[in-house]
Amino acid sequence: MNLSNEKLMLLSKFASKAKKHIGLVKLERVLTNPHYASNILTKAGLSDNQELTQLTKMVNSELNLNLIEMNAIEHYVAALSEKGANRDTIWESKYFLIVLADYLYGVHADGASYRRAVETMLLHADTEEQTFCIKLARDFYPFWISECRLAFGANHQAALKPNQLENDVINATSLELWNTIESEFFSDIESQPLHLYVESLRQTDMLSEHINTRQKFVLMLIKVLREDKNGKQAYRKAVDKIQSLFISQDLKEFISIVSREFYSFWTGSLSTG
Repeated sequence: MNLSNEKLMLLSKFASKAKKHIGLVKLERVLTNPHYASNILTKAGLSDNQELTQLTKMVNSELNLNLIEMNAIEHYVAALSEKGANRDTIWESKYFLIVLADYLYGVHADGASYRRAVETMLLHADTEEQTFCIKLARDFYPFWISECRLAFGANHQAALKPNQLENDVINATSLELWNTIESEFFSDIESQPLHLYVESLRQTDMLSEHINTRQKFVLMLIKVLREDKNGKQAYRKAVDKIQSLFISQDLKEFISIVSREFYSFWTGSLSTG
């Protein structure tokens, strides 16, 4: 990811401030590992320090992450406050929900996936904490699933304008890649997460031309990921590489949306592959 001096200064300021409140932040991992970045920004965004929470919003506007879990926790904590929960209850709830958020990152938005994340969290919780965690997870679920649906709905409204891509490619090689990517050979292992992703799009009644556009971007992403064997940390780099092929900021944002949608399908293939 190519960053301007202003953005590097912002990230450095964020890391310095975050170190005082949530511990060491590894900027290289923030830039290359979306899961790590989401975890760090969620912790920072939910801190009690207003300057850090403001810096978190500024950093997130640059990294363009979809902090579903952080938004859901914010809404849940606000609901707790409205009900008159004391400070200790709010602090304990935030603590365990940040832990849960780490296990929820990238999972499918359904009850079964949520339950598995909760079960994983409980494996690492002390016995005396489990009753609290179970009730908390049960109460938090409507907030999380609602935030997932909001993000899913907003993302699926995104589409390219006619001929936008042909006008925005950075060079002829990029256009050739776009026009020939569907004739590229992909193995069954590479194709499986794409098939699952496309099927999930069809269930939303998305227009076929919009699905086809997303599918081609994902094929490009898979092709780039094939060249980098560094696992999940390679994903952000691959997205950056695809974005670098195009000029328009709107198109770069569309690629970010598609990559976020596809991420859980890709990580699922890693865990089963």
